Amino acid sequence: MIKYFKKAKRYLFLTLSFFFTIGYADDHLVYEEGRHYNTLGLAERIVAEDNKVEVLEVFAYSCNHCFNFEPYLDQFDDSKADYIDVVKMPVIFNDAYKMHARIYYTAESLGNLDVMHTEVYRAIHLDRKMLMEEDEIFALFEKHGVTEEEFQSRFRSFTVESKINRAQRLTRKYKIRSTPSMIINGKYMANGPATRTFEDMIAVSKELAEREFLSN
Repeated sequence: MIKYFKKAKRYLFLTLSFFFTIGYADDHLVYEEGRHYNTLGLAERIVAEDNKVEVLEVFAYSCNHCFNFEPYLDQFDDSKADYIDVVKMPVIFNDAYKMHARIYYTAESLGNLDVMHTEVYRAIHLDRKMLMEEDEIFALFEKHGVTEEEFQSRFRSFTVESKINRAQRLTRKYKIRSTPSMIINGKYMANGPATRTFEDMIAVSKELAEREFLSN
């Protein structure tokens, strides 16, 4: 009889373990297509180093939501899994957005993007500057040690123009309608109707990045 109960107990334990394992697997993938994210119709082929998954923030310097989203994205970048590569791309809806994209790619080309990215946001949202005139833009760079010669050599360079053209193309291809938008590996947009908060956007992006990593 004791032997029977030991067998029954072991069978019950294995059954429950299997049940909870399946339950966890189903519960782990909590976000649904059409509600929390959308699959992009024309996926972009992403070539990331070391088989990493690209999580792309499409932003606009003039966007107040993007400005407020920055601390959340920074926290995500600091704590992300090793297989995730967080990158940014300025949205380009028109010529005004193109000028701000030029600022971003000029800073990237000069190697001081980490500093200038924050400074541009502060200038627009805290100091109420438009940053649409070249002189005003250079003055901001000059504050951080960039000479006029350095600035002019990059501001309308071939490299910067090429990246602006790519950002404009991807803005159309991804059908960006609002910012910030999160694109995962060129396949998914974590901006579904049920993705309502910045925390939601980060959580959905993390899960989609995990799915991409596990599917490779």
